Amino acid sequence: MPRKSVSGAADSPIDLTAVTQRTLAAVETHRREDGFARFTAGESRDLYGTADAIGILATFDRLDQDVLSRDTLSWSLRSLQRTDGRFVDDSHGVLHATATGIGGLFLLGARPEPPAFLTDMFEVDRVAPFLDGLDWSNPWLASHDAAGLLAIATMTGVRHPGWWSEYFRWLDLHVDPTTGLWPSSNIGRLEDWPGLFGNLGCSFHLHFLLRHHGRRIPAAHAVVDTCLDIASGTEIVFGANAWGYPQLDWAYSLARATAQSGHRAAEATSMLCRLAEALSASGDVDETDLHTVGAIAALVAELSAALGEIIVTGEASSPTTDLRPFI
Repeated sequence: MPRKSVSGAADSPIDLTAVTQRTLAAVETHRREDGFARFTAGESRDLYGTADAIGILATFDRLDQDVLSRDTLSWSLRSLQRTDGRFVDDSHGVLHATATGIGGLFLLGARPEPPAFLTDMFEVDRVAPFLDGLDWSNPWLASHDAAGLLAIATMTGVRHPGWWSEYFRWLDLHVDPTTGLWPSSNIGRLEDWPGLFGNLGCSFHLHFLLRHHGRRIPAAHAVVDTCLDIASGTEIVFGANAWGYPQLDWAYSLARATAQSGHRAAEATSMLCRLAEALSASGDVDETDLHTVGAIAALVAELSAALGEIIVTGEASSPTTDLRPFI
């Protein structure tokens, strides 16, 4: 959407400066030795704490430009990586964890290599069996692996043209044209939890990877309709008791699908403004969990990019998933 004079935008600026500053303050609270802990109670650096801190700092253009400082952060992440290239964390599966670790290195300009343990997965004939074999009965969780492998390949520069075309072909074949979401074989109901939102959470992980590769969001008009239905027909976006990934997933997919299609643009902009106003009024940041803080930082940057000058953040910002195609 345009950055100025956006139809449907709020009449006065929406100030997210306090939220921005709380996310940056949380990073310092979680600093441990040469890295960061995910949880406030954590006594030492860990994968998600360190990678999310890097993501937050990059989002607000606060990553230290000093080579030694970046090398120290790179070492902190690499010290958590196993010899076969994988990262492991109890909170997520190995592909999500590995994409997270590689994403941190990617932001630091460390040029991560394709992990040795995934070498066979980058063969063309492994794409369909891998994606078909995921548990799509839980689309949100399945997307951690589907997007995780694609993100790893993206950030490590895997050079198998046939692999990429096969991966995107599979995604094209399995998107639901009515909702614009994945997978077409299991679209949940609006009134259930996670239901239809589980499909949106899944699709968000794939949308930002498609955009990173310069590809269009399939059935973008349907994505807009679905996001607006979720906002008006559930409490997930505006009625939740906490801020984090649900709002980010929804805002990203709505903003990017609207920008691409122009479909119901004024309604979409009005809803995004409503979300920004709610975040400003709440100011709530769960500073105990840096992974959640990272989602809020990404949400601020996405709202700023979508709504332009009516959003005041107090910091320069870039959408997190534009900088690093994984979160």
